[in-house]
Amino acid sequence: MAYQCFHCEKPADSVHTFTVYDENGVEERLEVLCSECYAEWLESLKG
Repeated sequence: MAYQCFHCEKPADSVHTFTVYDENGVEERLEVLCSECYAEWLESLKG
């Protein structure tokens, strides 16, 4: 089953998921990222 990356919108067979929370700590949505976008996202968290 192919998924679609939330960021680049490319199809991907292998994805990483994470939950996005609003400012009150309430679960807002589940995001799906391909491996490339996930790696970029992790790097951005390092600052």
